[in-house]
Amino acid sequence: MRYRKFGTSELQVSEVGFGTWTLASDWWGVVEDKRGMLDAALNAGITFFDTSPVYGDDGLGESLMADFLANHRDEIVLTTKCGYDISANRKTKGQSERPHDWRPESIREQCESSLKRLGIEYIDLYQLHNARIEPILDDDLWAALEDLRTDGKIGEIGVALGPAIGWVEEGLEAIRRRPICSLQTVYNVIEQEPGRTFVEESIAHGSKAGMISRVPHASDALSGRVTRETVFPPSDHRSHRNRDNMLDNFDKADTLAFLWEGTGRTRGQAAIAAILSNPNFTNVLPTCVTVEEIDEYAAATEFPLTPDEIDAVEALWSTNFGVTNRYQMKLKASR
Repeated sequence: MRYRKFGTSELQVSEVGFGTWTLASDWWGVVEDKRGMLDAALNAGITFFDTSPVYGDDGLGESLMADFLANHRDEIVLTTKCGYDISANRKTKGQSERPHDWRPESIREQCESSLKRLGIEYIDLYQLHNARIEPILDDDLWAALEDLRTDGKIGEIGVALGPAIGWVEEGLEAIRRRPICSLQTVYNVIEQEPGRTFVEESIAHGSKAGMISRVPHASDALSGRVTRETVFPPSDHRSHRNRDNMLDNFDKADTLAFLWEGTGRTRGQAAIAAILSNPNFTNVLPTCVTVEEIDEYAAATEFPLTPDEIDAVEALWSTNFGVTNRYQMKLKASR
């Protein structure tokens, strides 16, 4: 495993992180040995663990980590998130959201509740979860976050964009206006926007924010775990994805075979290595549902892309991988 710092901050993390959404929900399948997965990640050199109180119900994404943290707190960088009202009902379809509550007093209460569920005294990185433009521009909210930092409840502040691809204004304004340590966004070798735009703005603005890649395997189009013929159960979020969009991604993935054929990399490792070839991306959060996937993806840092491979990927990107899209992606936006 290799390690990087978030932008110009002092927060150093493993290049491959671990997200607990697969442990707390069934959107990607069912994981039986949750603690075993956490232990396997740490044993593989992963030090960055990403969770949220809305992964699962009743804060499960955090509470399931309490025992693990009790034994390994000083070995890891822990990030959780704020913004959602976890007492509100969630719709059952796909990745539907609970309502947000960005009131400053609510954010403090959410932080205290997270600390209690996690069984810890401070959070290394506190991310605004799927924030729209209003909380990004809310000075009172950011003053409350700074108060939490002053009180020693949180270390660094970040923004996690989603759940869908987009939110360009939110990301740009966070970079321009706020002292964020990280910006988490959907980014993979196929779906590079708006990540590329965020990187350009971060460099131009001199931001200390490092980028976190979410969905690095393009919902498994790049991992080899599924095929065009795979039928997903209703609980799997991919059963609600646009079919043409997924087919487009499979077509694009086919053009990247030179990254894994005869290179010693697996498909999944190649996808991660391609992201990490951009030094502005601090780390990658792959979706892992087995210990074998953890070991495979963690080892991706051992197989960096060559300069020629990086150039070849860039050339493919510039031509949309030679694919005529069936589906015209529209980036999500608040306004």
